[in-house]
Amino acid sequence: MKKFIGLSLLLAVVGATAFLTAKKSSTAPTVLRGFVGGEKTTLLADPEFQKLLKERHGLVLEADKRGSLEMVTESDTSGKDFLWPSSSVALALYKDAGKPLVASENVLNSPLVLYTWAKVAQTLTQQKLDFPRLVGAAAAGKTWKELGLPELYGKVVIYTTDPLKSSSGNLYAGLLQTVLGTGSTEKVKTLITAQGFQESSSDTLFTQYVSRGIGDKPVILGYEAQLIDFARTSPAQYAAQKSQLRVLYPKPTVWSSHPVLALTTNGKKLIVALQDPEIQKLAWERHGFRSATGALNDPKACGVEGVPATIESVVPVPDTKAMQALLAALR
Repeated sequence: MKKFIGLSLLLAVVGATAFLTAKKSSTAPTVLRGFVGGEKTTLLADPEFQKLLKERHGLVLEADKRGSLEMVTESDTSGKDFLWPSSSVALALYKDAGKPLVASENVLNSPLVLYTWAKVAQTLTQQKLDFPRLVGAAAAGKTWKELGLPELYGKVVIYTTDPLKSSSGNLYAGLLQTVLGTGSTEKVKTLITAQGFQESSSDTLFTQYVSRGIGDKPVILGYEAQLIDFARTSPAQYAAQKSQLRVLYPKPTVWSSHPVLALTTNGKKLIVALQDPEIQKLAWERHGFRSATGALNDPKACGVEGVPATIESVVPVPDTKAMQALLAALR
């Protein structure tokens, strides 16, 4: 009799477990809607990222791509749970505007870098043109021919995204002002306008860089994460081009932070989820984003040679008041 009582209890426990499992699996995930910077679109499209979000945190994201400054200053955020721009400047501008904000937290980082080609990098090295000197050559109206690259057309230009819409372009403008010194606003404006039409998204600019070759844009500014993301998500194309692609770490550079702005209570769940160690690991190893949670980022794990373990020569982004004045001048 005791044997059957024990069996009955066992069946009851198994039945309860099955019920709980079924209940958990049948719970619909929470759908979060928002805007995200273009450099993170491949991360959001990664099936493993989506799986971790859904299975471990019960979340599904529906995100539209926007320039970081565009999403916090121009876009209609009604019905959105979160914004995920690419700089602390975007967060500061959003706060200064007094718009609805439940919480915010930086979850990822990436330094600004220059992307160029083997021939250009070699010539810059031979000419001993570090970042400030390269900026000086551009400000002086030097041509590529004068720098020893007669096959490249026109004046020296570092191409960026639109600083009025995109964080990378905006951070570059702030970095220029730091490098060129106080009272350099007009010089910064000249360097920005010399680019002509500017894209509003960093991923569009990077795609042009790898697809159009050295003659189109000899040097562009982007995020370190973009080359790692390209190498891991497009391995065949990267293998075919890696001998010619070059990434230069400006000294100094600035950090691009990637804060999540929670506009609703549900939006706060995304902040928690993105601090998950497994998601942080995935973001670094497959998409090149350095952790903002204190986790170590092993350069060997990201699959791209020459990536430094740490970024040492960094200057702070100008304060919000200075950036707003610079944006007003550029506008």
